[in-house]
Amino acid sequence: MTHEDSARRRARRATLFLDVDGVLNSFPVTGARFYRERRRKAHAWNYELHYRPSVIRRLERLVETRLLDLVWLSTWSDRCTTELEPTLGFRGTYPVIPMPDDSYNRFAGDPASWWKAHAVEAWLAEHPDERAVWVDDDLAAPVTYAYFTETYPDRLLLIAPEFRRGLTSEHLRRILAFTYPRPRSGPGSTRLLSTRRTPAPGTGVRPEPASSAARTGRSGSAVVAPEGIGRRVHGKDES
Repeated sequence: MTHEDSARRRARRATLFLDVDGVLNSFPVTGARFYRERRRKAHAWNYELHYRPSVIRRLERLVETRLLDLVWLSTWSDRCTTELEPTLGFRGTYPVIPMPDDSYNRFAGDPASWWKAHAVEAWLAEHPDERAVWVDDDLAAPVTYAYFTETYPDRLLLIAPEFRRGLTSEHLRRILAFTYPRPRSGPGSTRLLSTRRTPAPGTGVRPEPASSAARTGRSGSAVVAPEGIGRRVHGKDES
């Protein structure tokens, strides 16, 4: 590899902040869809997990080709390395940003209060010349999404998988495309990859909840049930 090739590859590289529930571990399915999507079931931390090995292989391929540095950002915290990696078949072991308290994802709709938002902002401040991808189903919270897209239009790609489907091939294609440098194009360059639509300001339309486990409190912030509460099959409440 020439020096020019190496410099180009470094410019393409990004850090991936990866959630678990609603991303790798998605809503359980049965029947033809289970086999069509080549899903698997496993158990970790007393939960039944539903995942697609092909998604994990493609993620690790991006890491192995030095396009991404993977960092776990999940309420599973250190269990990502002690339980999830061996259970889901990861070949590597990756850094973890642990949950600092017991707030889980209750403040996902408020970027000033959500511990994950603090972690990503701290990393961006410490690495001003680097870019990142953040994958979390709770990024569908409208206020949080708007804040990060407006504040980091070129440096941060947000992907909010639909909890019932998890990370898809389309999301992975978007992640791969993000590893190529692109010119500044304004706030629209960071996209929310989800079927939920965020209404335009001033329309009077009430946004949808952040996830199937979300509800709106009196303050207007999305309040998300902690992972691990509810049915013990996927880490979130189905209702």
